Amino acid sequence: MAFAPLHVSMMTPLEARLTKENEALRQENARQAQEIKLLREKIDLLVRRVFGASSEKMDTDQLLLALEGAEAKKPEASSDALAALEAEPEKTVKPARKPKKKGGISDELLDSLPAVEVVLVPEEVRAEPEAYRLVDEVVTKQLDYQPPRYVCNKIIRQRYARIDEPHRPPVIAVLPTMLERSKAGPGLLASILTAKYCDHLPLYRQQQIAKWRHGIELSRQDMSRWVGLAAEWLQPIYQIILGGVLDGEYAQVDETVIKYLVPGSGRAQHGYFWTIKRPGVTRPSTGPPHVRRRC
Repeated sequence: MAFAPLHVSMMTPLEARLTKENEALRQENARQAQEIKLLREKIDLLVRRVFGASSEKMDTDQLLLALEGAEAKKPEASSDALAALEAEPEKTVKPARKPKKKGGISDELLDSLPAVEVVLVPEEVRAEPEAYRLVDEVVTKQLDYQPPRYVCNKIIRQRYARIDEPHRPPVIAVLPTMLERSKAGPGLLASILTAKYCDHLPLYRQQQIAKWRHGIELSRQDMSRWVGLAAEWLQPIYQIILGGVLDGEYAQVDETVIKYLVPGSGRAQHGYFWTIKRPGVTRPSTGPPHVRRRC
């Protein structure tokens, strides 16, 4: 009577556990090796698409899709994504649309400006106004410019004498001028200061503009004297503004070096402009004036 051989495992429980863990580690190493291989192939493909020739480049969506596929848990899925990416035809990359620059003559700009209405009446209506009635209005807005002009302020000060006291000297109003014995009005002084310090127009250019465009002869020496006197008049206002700017917790200062001439020195001296700004301070705005004329 024959008996089959009996195989008895001679491994201890520790050996059996280590053998099982060893087999699991070999399977994990094989899986990771396969995943690393696929990731390297995917990186090589992405490098060719991004930094290669123009025919091999890819757009941003394809790049994100490939990178997301690299994080897939299953190697088979990554392999399918890689094959699909290689087989996908090239797409034309359209440049992103640039936002339109704000500018031009908009309705918001026109509404913020002072309005001068010109009402145009047809000739037929002006000839027989009683035969027509107003139905509606068609409004057309235009951006226009009114060039500056020189005017003569004719200030008339009347003298008065008391009737009951004729022996007393007559009374007269005080002359509202900033320059004694000067024919320069406040508007002219303000325009000279604005053009010099805001529009960067030297006095000699302002002198040429007044002569060539308006036929007005202005002395540069008088203009220089006016600027110096105006600086003295504006000193209190300057101190108030400077105190308000420096009153905050934070101020911005910009320094600009300039050269200026000192009479008698024979050479240019170094000067400085300090521009001080307090961030976040805005000026209140008022509504534009409205003028309407009929023609």
